[in-house]
Amino acid sequence: MYYRKAGISHYARRLVCALAELQGPDFALRVLLDRRDRDAGWVPAGVGIVRAVTPAHHRYEHWVLPVELAGRGLTRSPHLVLHSPDFIACRGRFRKVITIHDLYFMEHPEVMSADGMRYYGRIRRSAAIADRIIAVSHATRQDILRLLPEAAPEKVIVIHEAADREADDERQVVSASRAPCHEPFILFVGTLEPRKNLITLLRAMARLPGAVRLVIVGAVGWRDEALGDLARELGVVERVTFAGRLSDEALDALYRRARLLVMPSLGEGFGLPVLEAMSRGTPVVCSSAGALPEVAADAALLHEPMDDATLARHIYALWTDDRLHAEYVRRSLARARQFSWARAARETLAVYRAALGSPAG
Repeated sequence: MYYRKAGISHYARRLVCALAELQGPDFALRVLLDRRDRDAGWVPAGVGIVRAVTPAHHRYEHWVLPVELAGRGLTRSPHLVLHSPDFIACRGRFRKVITIHDLYFMEHPEVMSADGMRYYGRIRRSAAIADRIIAVSHATRQDILRLLPEAAPEKVIVIHEAADREADDERQVVSASRAPCHEPFILFVGTLEPRKNLITLLRAMARLPGAVRLVIVGAVGWRDEALGDLARELGVVERVTFAGRLSDEALDALYRRARLLVMPSLGEGFGLPVLEAMSRGTPVVCSSAGALPEVAADAALLHEPMDDATLARHIYALWTDDRLHAEYVRRSLARARQFSWARAARETLAVYRAALGSPAG
């Protein structure tokens, strides 16, 4: 594992921590870390760490990494399952499990960087050689079966993600000493890239009163470098804070302090920030694209992805109506409690065991 601290990284780390609780005589967990990754403090005690020389996301990773693992004697066991949480399986006689988070890039290659397309372009081969495929939502599973005929339906299993913490019993407000905004605000969390549809969010901001402020948390990804220029053009630049990537502690403070979270994405395989906000009792406005309605259910206000007018109306309603806001606090907490990393880990371990029962690949 070697990722920027974004969605797939959070998924992998939280899953490892939950799987660590299930170790026993018949299951031992090892984490494969890129040698460049100096942050191993999150790995739970009792979990083995393997430092890989093969660079993560290298164009020849799927060929070279199995050779490295074999050279270390790690592939000798007939009970080895290699789980690739970032779509792409390695070749080899060991069992292979991959997680597919979404396939938006297959139908919209324009939102992916050239390096990303080179790497994820191997998705068809990965779907064919994987013994089991974990889809993080039913929406993603449907896309896998529609776009990847190489993936046999019986080997595609849905396992939902969860928030990074249990849902609060009640909404709490914490000190904002490290937060980038000290006034009421709405919050966006995610990598800044076209699929997140921040253009529509900025247009919605232009429809809202001057008291409504927006904090955007996330690293710059690709092809969305001109958001600041658009904010100036729309006349909202003074009301928008680009906070960049934050520590987990600072992000937790923002989730709790925000009046609401907005997620206007053009497509999501799951949409983890929705549950992250809900677990803190923070209401959500999100688009109806991809898996977002599946994750949010009736606990969020939904809008069509490009409909900035409806997005603005929903934001304004939760911003101004305390009774409506309190109702969606209640719904958010109830919805977040329906997801659990402990359950995801148990279901993932069952997938590993099913993969071991597959014919050799």
